[in-house]
Amino acid sequence: GKSTLLNAISKAGVTAADQLFATLDPTTRRVELPSGRLALFTDTVGFIQKLPTTLVASFRATLEEINEADLLLHVVDASHPNADEQVAAVEEVLEELGAGDKPVITALNKVDRLDLAHAETAAWLETAKTDYPNAIAISALRGAGVDELLNFIDERLRQDMVHVRILIPYQNGDLVSLFHQYGHVEQEEYTGEGTIMEGRMPTSMAGRFADYWLTA
Repeated sequence: GKSTLLNAISKAGVTAADQLFATLDPTTRRVELPSGRLALFTDTVGFIQKLPTTLVASFRATLEEINEADLLLHVVDASHPNADEQVAAVEEVLEELGAGDKPVITALNKVDRLDLAHAETAAWLETAKTDYPNAIAISALRGAGVDELLNFIDERLRQDMVHVRILIPYQNGDLVSLFHQYGHVEQEEYTGEGTIMEGRMPTSMAGRFADYWLTA
């Protein structure tokens, strides 16, 4: 489900397979958000309960990406009979990784497989939308709800940005491009010392500009 969703939003052709551990190495794609800003999406290994000890090392290694993320997109198989238990397992692993406080958006995937004419199923979906963090019902395979999800991600990332005012020397022009690609530039001024930029950028990226911050 995760790789299929990454395909849908990036058109990058990431391998998608309905099998456990179809993705063992993190795959990162650059995606243009509705606002025109860019974001990096990383597809990691799926979470399961009672992970075999022989796979623990590979599993943990791929999940290191989580600690670098500004936002977690939790893709839930809404058609699975044990979806609630699977969500609980993911939340438990996130706590173990020290990422329990990371902002999360929940994509309730495969809703095209649900029989919403069945009252109990429809009730579960409505409850899940309320109970799970920032939940949106989608079908990655059919493309349903994907645009809404991208808009939601775009808005949430904007909220989590930090305001900065920096002076970038001309020899570091690559940082100017980086700010334009992943941040929101409000003002830009060229001076004898370099480019003064003011705006908002992802918190995870701000450290790369720490040497260039202006205090006034």
